[in-house]
Amino acid sequence: MSRLVPLLVVIGLVFFFWGFFLRVGRARDVRTYRPRARWGAPAGGDAPPGTVHVVKASDLAGVRDAYSSAPIDPAKPLLRCGRCLSLYHSESVAALDRENRGRCATCGGTDLAAVHVVDA
Repeated sequence: MSRLVPLLVVIGLVFFFWGFFLRVGRARDVRTYRPRARWGAPAGGDAPPGTVHVVKASDLAGVRDAYSSAPIDPAKPLLRCGRCLSLYHSESVAALDRENRGRCATCGGTDLAAVHVVDA
């Protein structure tokens, strides 16, 4: 019996610390949406430099800037994330450069490329 008590204490401590370290790595709120990489995305997740995204003007109806939540204005210069396809006005990308090291506010990608709007 004297050997069993220390063993049970050690097992209890192992389970306590195991549960503690599992909670430390978790997000603060499990209900918060955090996008994952798309299937078939390149290993780096970013498109080649100089890529231009082509978007129909009709597809921009009701879409909002991922940083400022302002309605997308097709007449303004637009940029798009190559990983999660979030759209930004150029002013928002300037703010992301200052405040988020130039990373996408949605997925953290660095591939923010120009958007060419077509009327088709």
